[in-house]
Amino acid sequence: MIPFSLELSSKVKKARYANFSRSFKGGDHIIMAGYEECRSDYIIERKDFPVWTMEVVVGGAGTFKEKKRLRTLRHGSVFTYGPGIKQNFRNEATQPFQKYFFVRGGEAFPLAWHACGLRPGAVLQLGSVALLIGILDRILDEGQRSDAQTGRVVDGLEKVFLAQMERYQGTIKGNKTISRTVYDTAMDILLREYQTLYSLSDLAKRTGYSSEYLCRLFKKYHSQSPYQVLLQRKMSAAWFLLRDGHLQVSAVAQELGYEDPLHFSRVFHKVMGCAPSSVKSGSKAE
Repeated sequence: MIPFSLELSSKVKKARYANFSRSFKGGDHIIMAGYEECRSDYIIERKDFPVWTMEVVVGGAGTFKEKKRLRTLRHGSVFTYGPGIKQNFRNEATQPFQKYFFVRGGEAFPLAWHACGLRPGAVLQLGSVALLIGILDRILDEGQRSDAQTGRVVDGLEKVFLAQMERYQGTIKGNKTISRTVYDTAMDILLREYQTLYSLSDLAKRTGYSSEYLCRLFKKYHSQSPYQVLLQRKMSAAWFLLRDGHLQVSAVAQELGYEDPLHFSRVFHKVMGCAPSSVKSGSKAE
Protein backbone atom coordinates (compact mmCIF):
# COMPACT_ATOMS: atom_id res chain seq x y z
CA MET A 1 0.00 0.00 0.00
CA ILE A 2 1.29 3.46 -0.91
CA PRO A 3 1.69 5.83 2.08
CA PHE A 4 -0.74 8.74 2.09
CA SER A 5 0.24 12.21 3.27
CA LEU A 6 -3.05 13.13 5.00
CA GLU A 7 -2.97 12.98 8.77
CA LEU A 8 -5.29 10.25 10.05
CA SER A 9 -6.75 10.11 13.55
CA SER A 10 -4.83 8.05 16.13
CA LYS A 11 -8.05 7.44 18.08
CA VAL A 12 -8.87 4.36 16.05
CA LYS A 13 -8.52 0.81 17.32
CA LYS A 14 -8.89 -1.00 14.01
CA ALA A 15 -8.66 0.25 10.44
CA ARG A 16 -8.17 -0.58 6.79
CA TYR A 17 -7.01 1.94 4.19
CA ALA A 18 -6.56 2.03 0.42
CA ASN A 19 -4.65 4.63 -1.60
CA PHE A 20 -5.49 5.22 -5.27
CA SER A 21 -3.35 8.31 -5.87
CA ARG A 22 -1.15 6.45 -8.40
CA SER A 23 -4.11 4.94 -10.23
CA PHE A 24 -5.06 8.31 -11.71
CA LYS A 25 -3.23 11.23 -13.29
CA GLY A 26 -5.04 13.68 -11.02
CA GLY A 27 -8.48 15.20 -11.42
CA ASP A 28 -11.83 14.44 -9.86
CA HIS A 29 -11.51 10.83 -8.64
CA ILE A 30 -11.42 8.88 -5.39
CA ILE A 31 -7.81 9.05 -4.19
CA MET A 32 -8.18 7.30 -0.84
CA ALA A 33 -10.70 5.14 1.03
CA GLY A 34 -10.84 3.64 4.48
CA TYR A 35 -12.75 1.76 7.14
CA GLU A 36 -12.31 2.63 10.84
CA GLU A 37 -13.51 1.22 14.14
CA CYS A 38 -13.03 4.11 16.54
CA ARG A 39 -12.03 4.32 20.18
CA SER A 40 -14.42 5.59 22.84
CA ASP A 41 -12.61 8.97 22.91
CA TYR A 42 -12.77 9.53 19.14
CA ILE A 43 -13.21 13.19 18.25
CA ILE A 44 -12.33 15.33 15.23
CA GLU A 45 -11.98 19.10 15.56
CA ARG A 46 -10.44 20.88 12.56
CA LYS A 47 -10.70 24.34 11.03
CA ASP A 48 -10.09 23.04 7.53
CA PHE A 49 -9.32 19.95 5.44
CA PRO A 50 -7.43 19.98 2.11
CA VAL A 51 -9.62 17.50 0.21
CA TRP A 52 -13.30 16.63 -0.10
CA THR A 53 -14.24 13.71 2.12
CA MET A 54 -17.40 11.65 2.55
CA GLU A 55 -17.95 9.56 5.72
CA VAL A 56 -20.56 6.80 6.06
CA VAL A 57 -21.54 5.67 9.57
CA VAL A 58 -22.44 1.97 9.70
CA GLY A 59 -22.32 1.49 13.47
CA GLY A 60 -22.20 3.45 16.72
CA ALA A 61 -23.62 6.88 17.47
CA GLY A 62 -22.39 10.44 17.94
CA THR A 63 -22.82 14.04 16.82
CA PHE A 64 -21.79 16.32 13.95
CA LYS A 65 -21.85 20.12 14.14
CA GLU A 66 -23.59 21.33 10.99
CA LYS A 67 -22.92 25.09 11.13
CA LYS A 68 -24.67 26.04 14.40
CA ARG A 69 -26.85 22.93 14.51
CA LEU A 70 -25.82 19.74 16.32
CA ARG A 71 -26.86 16.72 14.27
CA THR A 72 -27.12 13.15 15.51
CA LEU A 73 -24.96 10.56 13.74
CA ARG A 74 -26.12 6.94 13.68
CA HIS A 75 -26.33 3.94 11.38
CA GLY A 76 -26.93 5.34 7.91
CA SER A 77 -25.62 8.87 8.50
CA VAL A 78 -23.52 10.30 5.64
CA PHE A 79 -21.66 13.58 5.98
CA THR A 80 -19.10 15.55 4.00
CA TYR A 81 -16.40 18.13 4.60
CA GLY A 82 -13.45 19.68 2.83
CA PRO A 83 -11.65 22.93 2.02
CA GLY A 84 -12.88 25.92 4.02
CA ILE A 85 -15.27 23.89 6.21
CA LYS A 86 -14.84 23.50 9.96
CA GLN A 87 -15.23 19.94 11.27
CA ASN A 88 -16.50 18.98 14.69
CA PHE A 89 -17.76 15.43 15.11
CA ARG A 90 -17.35 12.72 17.71
CA ASN A 91 -18.80 9.40 18.83
CA GLU A 92 -20.45 8.54 22.12
CA ALA A 93 -18.07 6.80 24.52
CA THR A 94 -20.45 3.85 24.88
CA GLN A 95 -21.15 3.60 21.13
CA PRO A 96 -17.92 4.14 19.15
CA PHE A 97 -18.22 4.63 15.41
CA GLN A 98 -17.78 2.02 12.75
CA LYS A 99 -17.48 4.01 9.55
CA TYR A 100 -16.20 4.12 6.01
CA PHE A 101 -14.83 7.16 4.23
CA PHE A 102 -13.44 8.12 0.88
CA VAL A 103 -11.48 11.13 -0.29
CA ARG A 104 -11.93 12.89 -3.63
CA GLY A 105 -9.47 14.86 -5.70
CA GLY A 106 -10.47 18.12 -7.35
CA GLU A 107 -10.89 21.64 -5.97
CA ALA A 108 -14.70 21.97 -6.17
CA PHE A 109 -17.28 19.96 -4.24
CA PRO A 110 -17.92 16.87 -6.42
CA LEU A 111 -20.88 17.38 -8.76
CA ALA A 112 -21.79 13.69 -8.47
CA TRP A 113 -22.11 14.07 -4.70
CA HIS A 114 -24.24 17.19 -5.08
CA ALA A 115 -26.50 15.44 -7.60
CA CYS A 116 -27.46 12.72 -5.11
CA GLY A 117 -28.38 15.14 -2.31
CA LEU A 118 -25.08 15.67 -0.47
CA ARG A 119 -24.02 19.18 0.55
CA PRO A 120 -20.66 20.44 1.87
CA GLY A 121 -20.49 20.25 5.67
CA ALA A 122 -23.95 18.68 6.00
CA VAL A 123 -25.48 15.38 7.12
CA LEU A 124 -27.72 13.17 4.99
CA GLN A 125 -29.58 10.31 6.68
CA LEU A 126 -30.09 7.06 4.79
CA GLY A 127 -32.73 4.55 5.77
CA SER A 128 -30.28 1.68 5.31
CA VAL A 129 -26.64 1.12 4.40
CA ALA A 130 -26.53 -2.67 4.61
CA LEU A 131 -26.42 -3.14 0.84
CA LEU A 132 -23.82 -0.38 0.48
CA ILE A 133 -21.26 -2.08 2.72
CA GLY A 134 -20.33 -4.61 0.05
CA ILE A 135 -19.61 -1.78 -2.43
CA LEU A 136 -17.46 0.08 0.08
CA ASP A 137 -15.53 -3.08 0.92
CA ARG A 138 -14.98 -3.73 -2.79
CA ILE A 139 -13.50 -0.24 -3.17
CA LEU A 140 -11.08 -1.06 -0.34
CA ASP A 141 -10.27 -4.41 -1.95
CA GLU A 142 -9.27 -2.59 -5.16
CA GLY A 143 -6.60 -0.81 -3.14
CA GLN A 144 -4.74 -4.10 -2.89
CA ARG A 145 -4.52 -4.39 -6.70
CA SER A 146 -3.34 -1.01 -8.04
CA ASP A 147 -3.20 -2.30 -11.63
CA ALA A 148 -4.18 -0.65 -14.92
CA GLN A 149 -7.89 -1.34 -14.35
CA THR A 150 -8.07 -0.11 -10.74
CA GLY A 151 -8.99 3.48 -11.55
CA ARG A 152 -11.88 2.56 -13.84
CA VAL A 153 -13.20 -0.05 -11.40
CA VAL A 154 -13.13 2.40 -8.48
CA ASP A 155 -14.89 5.08 -10.57
CA GLY A 156 -17.57 2.55 -11.51
CA LEU A 157 -18.05 1.39 -7.92
CA GLU A 158 -18.46 4.98 -6.76
CA LYS A 159 -21.19 5.55 -9.36
CA VAL A 160 -23.03 2.43 -8.16
CA PHE A 161 -22.62 3.53 -4.54
CA LEU A 162 -24.05 7.01 -5.23
CA ALA A 163 -26.99 5.57 -7.18
CA GLN A 164 -27.79 3.17 -4.34
CA MET A 165 -27.41 5.98 -1.82
CA GLU A 166 -30.11 7.98 -3.64
CA ARG A 167 -32.37 4.96 -3.39
CA TYR A 168 -32.06 4.68 0.39
CA GLN A 169 -32.32 8.32 1.40
CA GLY A 170 -34.48 8.53 4.51
CA THR A 171 -34.89 12.27 5.04
CA ILE A 172 -37.59 14.63 3.89
CA LYS A 173 -37.34 18.42 4.02
CA GLY A 174 -39.85 20.53 5.94
CA ASN A 175 -41.63 20.30 9.28
CA LYS A 176 -42.39 16.84 10.58
CA THR A 177 -45.94 15.54 10.43
CA ILE A 178 -47.30 13.11 13.03
CA SER A 179 -46.85 10.24 10.58
CA ARG A 180 -43.24 11.28 9.89
CA THR A 181 -42.53 11.42 13.63
CA VAL A 182 -43.92 7.91 14.09
CA TYR A 183 -41.86 6.66 11.14
CA ASP A 184 -38.67 8.23 12.54
CA THR A 185 -39.35 6.68 15.95
CA ALA A 186 -39.94 3.25 14.44
CA MET A 187 -36.81 3.52 12.29
CA ASP A 188 -34.72 4.56 15.28
CA ILE A 189 -35.98 1.56 17.27
CA LEU A 190 -35.18 -0.75 14.36
CA LEU A 191 -31.64 0.55 14.06
CA ARG A 192 -30.88 0.64 17.81
CA GLU A 193 -32.71 -2.43 19.10
CA TYR A 194 -32.37 -4.80 16.16
CA GLN A 195 -30.75 -7.54 18.24
CA THR A 196 -33.90 -8.06 20.30
CA LEU A 197 -36.39 -7.55 17.48
CA TYR A 198 -37.42 -10.65 15.57
CA SER A 199 -40.58 -9.72 13.68
CA LEU A 200 -42.82 -6.88 12.59
CA SER A 201 -45.14 -7.62 15.50
CA ASP A 202 -42.22 -7.02 17.91
CA LEU A 203 -41.74 -3.57 16.41
CA ALA A 204 -45.48 -2.88 16.60
CA LYS A 205 -45.49 -3.69 20.33
CA ARG A 206 -42.55 -1.37 21.05
CA THR A 207 -43.95 1.56 19.10
CA GLY A 208 -47.58 1.12 20.15
CA TYR A 209 -48.79 1.20 16.55
CA SER A 210 -50.24 -1.61 14.45
CA SER A 211 -48.17 -3.58 11.96
CA GLU A 212 -50.44 -2.44 9.15
CA TYR A 213 -49.96 1.24 10.02
CA LEU A 214 -46.19 0.87 10.23
CA CYS A 215 -46.10 -0.81 6.82
CA ARG A 216 -48.08 2.08 5.32
CA LEU A 217 -45.66 4.60 6.83
CA PHE A 218 -42.59 2.77 5.51
CA LYS A 219 -44.23 2.56 2.08
CA LYS A 220 -44.73 6.33 2.21
CA TYR A 221 -41.31 7.37 3.54
CA HIS A 222 -39.02 4.50 2.61
CA SER A 223 -38.37 2.09 -0.24
CA GLN A 224 -38.44 -1.00 1.99
CA SER A 225 -40.78 -2.58 4.53
CA PRO A 226 -39.97 -2.47 8.28
CA TYR A 227 -39.08 -6.16 8.19
CA GLN A 228 -36.68 -5.67 5.28
CA VAL A 229 -34.95 -2.85 7.17
CA LEU A 230 -34.69 -5.10 10.24
CA LEU A 231 -33.14 -7.92 8.22
CA GLN A 232 -30.62 -5.59 6.60
CA ARG A 233 -29.67 -4.11 9.97
CA LYS A 234 -29.16 -7.59 11.44
CA MET A 235 -27.14 -8.78 8.46
CA SER A 236 -25.05 -5.60 8.47
CA ALA A 237 -24.17 -6.31 12.12
CA ALA A 238 -23.47 -9.94 11.22
CA TRP A 239 -21.06 -8.80 8.49
CA PHE A 240 -18.91 -6.95 11.02
CA LEU A 241 -18.99 -9.79 13.54
CA LEU A 242 -17.85 -12.19 10.84
CA ARG A 243 -15.15 -9.84 9.57
CA ASP A 244 -13.80 -9.46 13.08
CA GLY A 245 -12.99 -13.16 12.91
CA HIS A 246 -13.57 -14.02 16.57
CA LEU A 247 -16.94 -15.79 16.16
CA GLN A 248 -18.01 -18.76 14.08
CA VAL A 249 -21.07 -18.50 11.84
CA SER A 250 -23.20 -20.41 14.37
CA ALA A 251 -22.18 -18.02 17.16
CA VAL A 252 -22.97 -14.96 15.03
CA ALA A 253 -26.36 -16.47 14.20
CA GLN A 254 -27.11 -16.96 17.89
CA GLU A 255 -25.93 -13.42 18.68
CA LEU A 256 -28.58 -12.06 16.31
CA GLY A 257 -31.39 -14.31 17.50
CA TYR A 258 -31.22 -17.15 14.96
CA GLU A 259 -31.39 -20.57 16.57
CA ASP A 260 -30.84 -22.34 13.23
CA PRO A 261 -27.45 -21.42 11.64
CA LEU A 262 -28.62 -22.74 8.26
CA HIS A 263 -31.61 -20.40 8.28
CA PHE A 264 -29.32 -17.53 9.25
CA SER A 265 -26.95 -18.41 6.39
CA ARG A 266 -29.80 -18.38 3.87
CA VAL A 267 -31.02 -14.98 5.08
CA PHE A 268 -27.47 -13.57 5.08
CA HIS A 269 -26.87 -14.75 1.51
CA LYS A 270 -30.18 -13.29 0.34
CA VAL A 271 -29.54 -9.88 1.93
CA MET A 272 -25.78 -9.48 1.52
CA GLY A 273 -25.28 -11.45 -1.69
CA CYS A 274 -22.67 -13.89 -0.36
CA ALA A 275 -22.34 -16.75 2.12
CA PRO A 276 -21.34 -15.92 5.73
CA SER A 277 -18.35 -18.26 5.37
CA SER A 278 -16.96 -16.10 2.55
CA VAL A 279 -16.63 -12.95 4.67
CA LYS A 280 -12.97 -12.42 5.46
CA SER A 281 -11.51 -10.64 8.45
CA GLY A 282 -10.38 -7.09 7.68
CA SER A 283 -6.78 -6.09 8.24
CA LYS A 284 -5.81 -4.26 11.38
CA ALA A 285 -4.34 -0.80 11.52
CA GLU A 286 -0.61 -0.70 11.78
